[in-house]
Amino acid sequence: SSGINAEYGDLSSAEQVTGVFPEGFHKSLRGLLTKLAVELLPHWRVKAAEQRVSPPRLSSFSWSVAAPQKGGEPVCFLNLNIKEREGRVQSVNSHLSQEALSSLIDSLKQVKGQITTMTS
Repeated sequence: SSGINAEYGDLSSAEQVTGVFPEGFHKSLRGLLTKLAVELLPHWRVKAAEQRVSPPRLSSFSWSVAAPQKGGEPVCFLNLNIKEREGRVQSVNSHLSQEALSSLIDSLKQVKGQITTMTS
């Protein structure tokens, strides 16, 4: 075929970049493009990683349980520190009743089971 090879892999050397071009590709143009790619690929990789869309990540969490007031139920206070793509950390606070906490734990067990099934 006359197109450029679509299997890029880890292009880190001139030989690897040159191998991307099809046989019969203009020799001088291939050399120039190879030189540019070898020089610029590290920069492009960094830029691509910086611009990659990714979900926020849990950076830390803490919890505590408050004793019930007269006639009330215990409450779980949950603090999640979420690191956003820009590096900013957002704190999310919540409180859960015993019933809500049990429901959350059951849901997380189901997620764990599905992940285990997928990785086995």
